[in-house]
Amino acid sequence: MDGKSLLQGNIISLIASLIILYGLILLLENGIYFALSKVFLILMTFVWILAVPSYLNYRRSGLKKQWILNYFAILAIIITFIGMIIAYTGNFLGVEIIVLGYIFEPIAGISIYLTTLGFSKTYSSLFFWGAVVFTIGLPLYLSSLGIVAIIGDIVKMIGIVGLMMIARKTYLAKPS
Repeated sequence: MDGKSLLQGNIISLIASLIILYGLILLLENGIYFALSKVFLILMTFVWILAVPSYLNYRRSGLKKQWILNYFAILAIIITFIGMIIAYTGNFLGVEIIVLGYIFEPIAGISIYLTTLGFSKTYSSLFFWGAVVFTIGLPLYLSSLGIVAIIGDIVKMIGIVGLMMIARKTYLAKPS
């Protein structure tokens, strides 16, 4: 396992999660159709761009069950890209497709979860289950329960930060 690549993937994921959190808060304050605003779409474009180096770093890290990440992360990246193109035309179907793409994020994260579980059950679980709650929370914006996605994103970030804090003494210290 390449601990440096895993750490870099986590750093990029944390940056993306912070941008997502900002977007989720704006969405909660301004309503669901804010998802078609230029501001929101630009934020999501940055998140999409970050998905590529994040995926590449996680891929290089040599995760357990690597095929799960390889298949589902690519699926998520492609589907969200299609959704973004449609959303930029002002069609809400694009937002729905983006949400569909995000369903594959926690599935892809199973590889990361299984790999980091041996280093920290707590932080690995917070990272993975936060992503699950975030994903479940996205469609809940339709019923004014978007706070669920925000909570999930925050829990995911706590897990990422925790994994980054233990990186030096665990997976960065272990030989590849």
